[in-house]
Amino acid sequence: METVDATELKNNLGGVLARAVVGKLAIRKHGRVIAYLVPAREFDAKPGMRRPRLAPMPTSLSRKEEGRLLDLVASGDFRLSRWKRAGHPQLLAGMAMMLAALDLADRERMLALAEQLHPGMSRLEVASRWLEASPLKPDRFVPMLRARLSRPEGRA
Repeated sequence: METVDATELKNNLGGVLARAVVGKLAIRKHGRVIAYLVPAREFDAKPGMRRPRLAPMPTSLSRKEEGRLLDLVASGDFRLSRWKRAGHPQLLAGMAMMLAALDLADRERMLALAEQLHPGMSRLEVASRWLEASPLKPDRFVPMLRARLSRPEGRA
């Protein structure tokens, strides 16, 4: 379990919370652990309560939809609200995981975004299932994204 000093928590709340979305954090003050931050998904699974079921992830993407996903990532706008409007949350969470794994964007932000879009996506077994079922094929999408990111500003 990762440990964070209370001073770091105070000075970098957003960064620490992003790490807490992915895994447990111990908060240390004066050398002693005083509290823990845990991902919300650990409290979401209350007995007798069910999450609403999402529509199944799409089985294919058109070139236009693929282009919109490329535009989203290339924009550098990683606000949760923008990503939620961009499409199926599980598809986008997997895309954020892929970006984090390939160091194509800020890893901590992408992991936190993936967890917010689809809780559990940062776990290896969930991400592996996403890779198997996703219509977004990394061997096609990643080279197109790298090309898009390497373009000079102002070129379409």
